[in-house]
Amino acid sequence: MDGLVRDVGAHPWAHLEAGYWRIQVEDRPLLGYVMRARAELGDPFTFEVYADARNELGQRIWLRREESLNSAAAWMIQNSDRLIAFAARHAPPLDGAEPNAGAKESDRT
Repeated sequence: MDGLVRDVGAHPWAHLEAGYWRIQVEDRPLLGYVMRARAELGDPFTFEVYADARNELGQRIWLRREESLNSAAAWMIQNSDRLIAFAARHAPPLDGAEPNAGAKESDRT
């Protein structure tokens, strides 16, 4: 696996997983993921930043593109409060209930 991602740079809070990096600072919440990609063979690689959240189709939510792993991880750490709040807003309900399931009808309008 190391041969596939050699010479892409590094960041102390970028943890290599199976083809992507998990960005997490110590025991703080997970900030998201970075994947290396390129549009066409021969094009330079870019680093795609994804939130630790999923859309209504179950897909990771793409946030931005950076030119290096280091800059992608640094951007995520600089915006960590916003990323954690974003992930919390997109988290599924803990008990599987619909959002606002316990709210009164007047609270939903």
